[in-house]
Amino acid sequence: MTPEEQKQYDSLVSTFKTKVDEGTATLKTEVAELKSKNSEYESLKTKCLELEAKAKLMTEKDGMKNSADFKTLADELNTAIIDIKALKSKGGKGNTVKEQLYDFIEKNAAKILEMKRAGTGSIEFKAVGNMTTGSATNPDGIPDLVGVQIAPPTNVNLNSATIQSLVTTLQTSLAAYAYTESLPKDGDFSFVDECEIKPQIDFKIETRYAEPKKVAAYMALCEEAVTDIPGLQSIAYDFLAKKHDLKKQMGILFGTGTGAEPKGATLYARAFDPTGLNGLSFVNFMDVINAVITDIYTTHNYTDEMPYQANLVLINPVDFFKQLVAAKDQNGLPLYPQASLFNRVVIGGVTIIPMEQIPVGKIFVADMSKYNITNYVSYSVRIGWINDQFIHNAFTIVGESRFHAFVKKLDEQAFVYDDICTIKAALEVAGSSCPA
Repeated sequence: MTPEEQKQYDSLVSTFKTKVDEGTATLKTEVAELKSKNSEYESLKTKCLELEAKAKLMTEKDGMKNSADFKTLADELNTAIIDIKALKSKGGKGNTVKEQLYDFIEKNAAKILEMKRAGTGSIEFKAVGNMTTGSATNPDGIPDLVGVQIAPPTNVNLNSATIQSLVTTLQTSLAAYAYTESLPKDGDFSFVDECEIKPQIDFKIETRYAEPKKVAAYMALCEEAVTDIPGLQSIAYDFLAKKHDLKKQMGILFGTGTGAEPKGATLYARAFDPTGLNGLSFVNFMDVINAVITDIYTTHNYTDEMPYQANLVLINPVDFFKQLVAAKDQNGLPLYPQASLFNRVVIGGVTIIPMEQIPVGKIFVADMSKYNITNYVSYSVRIGWINDQFIHNAFTIVGESRFHAFVKKLDEQAFVYDDICTIKAALEVAGSSCPA
């Protein structure tokens, strides 16, 4: 907390304590006045207790039900009942919410003073009243909020995160996540004759560490809004979760790798290598995709390495429409009908998805299983009160998670991010070039 924030906080606390002192003094005065006004109630209460005892004594004797004494007692009881009704109609003790509050404060005075000295805490008062037909009124007509209650709650219309299901997710409880890469060093197996010396081979390992990243946000809600608008709190939770997942996805794909951001897959990516793939004619968009997939599959760090298998292609929605949705055969029929129906194309285990964050003319192809994330601290939602929210009937919802995100050094070969036109030009016959 900065000095200025501390100063504002101290001022707020001082003002609040002053209000409490003033309120306590006022309440003490009103409680004293209420006690004096209710002396009639206390007197009537004593009278009723005496009549009750007298009635019990009389009914225990035989033959007293028809006696003059019993008639006198009945008259006294009727008079007491009339007096009680009259007292209630004037607002006797315990009849109004205000009086119930005074009684509540008086009984809980010690606890209230304790909270005042501590500077924190809460205590809840609920007044109980009789429900009558007069309790149901619409003095100001039907409120606008009723319109919200007619329809079912509608969550915020956000994109869903689709990339996280393709990456490799690991579990860890370590803040610094260690990962090791192994690779061949010298020698290899060979075929040998009997009694011949066998070849020696070895390998080396490299250990690196990933630091956790945190993605978080908070939302402040008013208790009245949550109460008056059905499903608002559920909508808030849904909004936080979706925004969290989208922000995490953007970090996985486009994070700068500096400061608090993870390093995104597009930053790990290399340019397309056309070696062995060029010299083609009439190159179309699917040739571009397949060429990049082949480049990823055939690029190795060492002999006998398991090939990478791309599972994701991302392009801008404009390119998705031009190259896939609008693509037709000689008869005018769509080449990829699923593109317009499902807003994605799946071919040979590779999913092609439009994404606005990919610039027009760019293409990202990757084996996303080589991008690793951990659930160091899984996504959680917490509710709390900060500063003076309690006295303003507000509260805060925090959604956050912490995770590691990394690609092993050798696996960076599995990611390609380049220009569609550049790749196409590299695949075409010599002399062709990418138009400006």
